[in-house]
Amino acid sequence: MSPFDQGVVAAETGMSKDDNPYQPGTGAYSDWNAGYESVVEADEATKLDDE
Repeated sequence: MSPFDQGVVAAETGMSKDDNPYQPGTGAYSDWNAGYESVVEADEATKLDDE
């Protein structure tokens, strides 16, 4: 599973962004954060649509 996909799963299962297992400054760290943020942003957009 790619770091991006791992970030997606982490966000979907309620993990904290601080749980990123990769070394800061690496591509994998950035990819994990991007996956995590994609879920967070999608959830926020869905909440706004529901209002």
